[in-house]
Amino acid sequence: MRAKCNFLKKLSAVALTLGVVVGTLAVGAQPALAASGFQVTDQQYEKSYQLDNGKVYFEAKGTFPVITDDSVAAKKINQEMKKQKNKWIRQSENEAAEAKTDFEGWISDEEFPVPEWTCTDDISYEIKSNDGNYFSVLMSGYLFQGGAHGSPYRVAMTFDAKTGKKLTASKLFKTTKAKLNSKVRNLYLRKYDKKGVDAGFYGEGKSGRDALKKTLTSKDFNFNQEFYVKNGKAVFYVYPYELGPYAAGFIETSATIK
Repeated sequence: MRAKCNFLKKLSAVALTLGVVVGTLAVGAQPALAASGFQVTDQQYEKSYQLDNGKVYFEAKGTFPVITDDSVAAKKINQEMKKQKNKWIRQSENEAAEAKTDFEGWISDEEFPVPEWTCTDDISYEIKSNDGNYFSVLMSGYLFQGGAHGSPYRVAMTFDAKTGKKLTASKLFKTTKAKLNSKVRNLYLRKYDKKGVDAGFYGEGKSGRDALKKTLTSKDFNFNQEFYVKNGKAVFYVYPYELGPYAAGFIETSATIK
């Protein structure tokens, strides 16, 4: 679920991993309706990690969507979303095991101060489309492992609301993956031409555009998966540092679905 986090870890000032005591999973009592499609409720997950001396070194918190409708399409969508939730939980547990080793090592080393901060991983969701045609969910997470700041990450899932089938962007636009990538690259270049650094991109002028074009063509962006649907448009995004500085966040561009 955190496909880009390894990339961001390398850029952190301190590269620590997470670290097992109590885990809980509960369904929220108050269902929410997004737009006019499926009925959706929250499912909460919390887990706190601590050492034998009581030091809490990692906390995982997640809010995940669950469709309460009993249609065939709803059941298929729920199955896919459950897979993503379980993947997130497994990754947190793996990171927890690594972090436990790190913290125990610091405790045994009298010359190294044990960090006072706690590693955290928080993820929540926003339903971007729920109009009877598309059900699109954007999961937004933030992984803190020490250093100046944490690593934001996203997981987006878009489904055909009538069949429950998960959609890729190439299927959405009825094209090939290669043509889709070319289309999105051009969208980013056009955005640069209109706004330049004001849109969060690196560099200015012709040299900035040339650098952007080189990055877009040489880097393997996963536009086929990294998108969500909102108001009849597919919204594509790239991670912080990929096309702009950390402060720019996720730089987005969009295309109308016809």
